[in-house]
Amino acid sequence: MNNQSLKPLAAAISLGLIAEIPAAALAAPVVEEVVVTATKRAESIQDVPISVSAFTGDYLENSGLSDLEDLGNIAPNLGVTKSSQAVSQRISIRGVGTVGNNAMDPSVAVYIDGAYVSRPGALLGNLQDIEVAEVLRGPQGTLFGRNAAMGALNLRTKAPVLGEDSVKVKAGFGDYGAYQTTAIANKALGSRASGRVVASMAGEDGYGKNRFDGEEGVGASRAESLKTSLLFEPADTLSVLLRADYQELSGEGPVIEVLPESATPERLATLNYLGIAPDVSGLDHEINQLHEDDMADRQWGLLLDTTWDEAIAGHTLRSITSYRDWQNRTLENSVFRLPLEDLARETHYYSDTFSQEIQLISPTGDSFDYVAGLYYFQEDYDIDQTAHLGSAFCPMTGAVNPAFASLCAGAAQVNVTPSEFFQRAESIAAFIQGTYHATEQLDLTFGVRYSDDDKDGSFLVKSNNPIASALLAAPEDHQLAFADEQTTWVANARYFVDNDIMAYFTVSTGYKSGGLNSVMTRGGLTGDQRLFDSEEVMNYEFGLKSTLLDGSLVANASLYRTDIENFQDRSFENLTYVIANAGELRQQGLELDMQYYPMDQLMINFGYAYLDSEFLEFDNGSNLPGMAGTRDLAGTRNRYSPENQVNLTSQWTQPIGDSGMAWFLRGEMKWTDEANVGGTTNNNPQTIQDAYALANLRLGLTSGDDSWSISAFIENIADETYCNGMIDQPNGEIFGTISNGGTLIRCVQGDPRTLGISGTYYFD
Repeated sequence: MNNQSLKPLAAAISLGLIAEIPAAALAAPVVEEVVVTATKRAESIQDVPISVSAFTGDYLENSGLSDLEDLGNIAPNLGVTKSSQAVSQRISIRGVGTVGNNAMDPSVAVYIDGAYVSRPGALLGNLQDIEVAEVLRGPQGTLFGRNAAMGALNLRTKAPVLGEDSVKVKAGFGDYGAYQTTAIANKALGSRASGRVVASMAGEDGYGKNRFDGEEGVGASRAESLKTSLLFEPADTLSVLLRADYQELSGEGPVIEVLPESATPERLATLNYLGIAPDVSGLDHEINQLHEDDMADRQWGLLLDTTWDEAIAGHTLRSITSYRDWQNRTLENSVFRLPLEDLARETHYYSDTFSQEIQLISPTGDSFDYVAGLYYFQEDYDIDQTAHLGSAFCPMTGAVNPAFASLCAGAAQVNVTPSEFFQRAESIAAFIQGTYHATEQLDLTFGVRYSDDDKDGSFLVKSNNPIASALLAAPEDHQLAFADEQTTWVANARYFVDNDIMAYFTVSTGYKSGGLNSVMTRGGLTGDQRLFDSEEVMNYEFGLKSTLLDGSLVANASLYRTDIENFQDRSFENLTYVIANAGELRQQGLELDMQYYPMDQLMINFGYAYLDSEFLEFDNGSNLPGMAGTRDLAGTRNRYSPENQVNLTSQWTQPIGDSGMAWFLRGEMKWTDEANVGGTTNNNPQTIQDAYALANLRLGLTSGDDSWSISAFIENIADETYCNGMIDQPNGEIFGTISNGGTLIRCVQGDPRTLGISGTYYFD
């Protein structure tokens, strides 16, 4: 394809996203350049030959975004959802992700200030003082090689600013008792050093109401965090940045309701007979069940980032050293989620991670430049879990066998099935990625990474109550080990049609380490069943990036196909999830990303993602509820893979006379096509979430010198009801909730309509 054929193609894709371009667009403002570090160098996003969306801290703040889940509402093909446990946060790109309440490695690698965060649960909390949030789609198996099989989130927080003394205060309040306050202070410590402190508190009373005990505000949460950083530049070529952070979270767990259409008379017969039927009135944030869930989360971390320019023959040498300690205690007081004291599950998560990365970055300007490095990662990860019996548990076992009730009551009632999982993971990698500038227009890039992963662990389940063990978790005692080594690579051709249009083609591979099943199961697992193999990913991608209309329109597009071998599937069995390797999954589609400034007052951001998902091979898939054996799922879609997604943000800013002040109106919308959001990969038609749209609106006033702003907002304007995830009723076989290949379905409900106000004041 020659230059003359590429330019009309770029223009067609770009102009096809808007109905009409006014003549005034020729004099419109230019789109702000966003600098990203996706290639370990600071580059314009329009020059980076991968599918990437990037959002500045100002953009996130203007949208009122406060956590990763919000980021999923503005970035095409990024999904961030929570499940029945807040700690089981799921981050997905292009329809593939991993939940966080087990020992699986994530499909999407998250890096904060250059350091890898291994557990999605450790990413709970707020996003404050962000410089740029980058969403890198597709395998990042060379430069972000640690389990970046489907993509990476590269989050950079703001560093201290030399020579600046400033304070910024933000506060917001809303219904349901919501509040958020943040203070940011930057202090110059002489001419070559500066410090920065970010303190934040946030919380809400919760959206739910429990008719079982009359509690209002089910789902309350609180968060407190403190981040400090110190920047020291003793010489023009040397920079030392030390960061430290501490965070505490607490919460009650989300509202989990019965999906009304799944509550057929035959599935409720046993529960109605026992007088313990849940609320089936609809998705109205009202429940009828024991709900005394409790989560306590604490983490702290240290990071040392040292950059030495012109260290070796003009090369830059960078060292990133990181340590993170994360602890989480999650208590579910009713695993069955029924209006009785049945069974409580208590889980403790402990993760200690250390990582060290050394980068050697060549100077630019010659015909060849490169980035090379060494990487080391170690994690000690513990999951301790147990169950406590409520007053109704033992009497209920008598319905199965009258002798069970007395045997159960005569044994321990607390800590009945304690389990201890431990895993030590070590990863060593070496990588290099180089670019040959063949001509002024053509660049050829090749990168390779060698990774060696070793995991050693143990899994122990004890029995302190024989009946509880028979129904919940059989005793086990295993010493486990997994090892793998992989070579991943990327080959890329980038062609600049002119200064405004760039096309690229990429073939890349990815890798996600295998590992150890970490959960208790009824009947137990053998040692081999406690292991699962690594995923291997092959990706093909063609992209086009364009800056048109004198810089007022940026339009990017990418076509991709991703094949995943040995897909790590996680399916629900009775009360827990078991991980096993599926055959082959294919995800392919189209992504569009557009920013348009038709005039000074108007900004438009548009994103679209089309996703074609299909299991090419999956002969050992989970069956429908109550159906014995496995099921061939070849030809079906993966979970959390909607065919279409649309993101739209628009803002009108209008000056107020000559006062210097301005008012603005900002609207945001995300439309998501129907998708299966069930906890099990079994193509159950019951767990399909219909298409839905979420819309937000914000009206505000800003000062002429940007020293203050105030705004009012409405989120989920239409009060749309939807499910972030769906799970089968636990122990459905015993409670009679399974019939005709279906079961009673639980919905992890999304947030209702909320209103609030927020303000910012900045002074120096």
